[in-house]
Amino acid sequence: MKEIRSFIKSASLTELEKAQSLIGDAITKYTEQQQAKQEVLELLKQKGLTLEDLQDAAGDKRTKVMPKYRIEYEGKIVEWTGRGKRPKAFQGVELTEHLA
Repeated sequence: MKEIRSFIKSASLTELEKAQSLIGDAITKYTEQQQAKQEVLELLKQKGLTLEDLQDAAGDKRTKVMPKYRIEYEGKIVEWTGRGKRPKAFQGVELTEHLA
């Protein structure tokens, strides 16, 4: 807000008019987006759906990979699929001794 007040004090009339126009456009866009959100939520309610129903449909398409290795580290069970960066718990450890 301090920046805005500072701008208002130092700006010319044309700069203030341009800022007013930009703020008006932003308010209009925000209002339209809020109205669209409300319409979508009302439509979901009419159809008996929830946002979770939509999220399930667009969920992650990757397959779940079962952990290949399991070790107890600092009192917790740590599992790793063998993909990606090796977790700290498996650093300097013989993996064949910790097959899941």
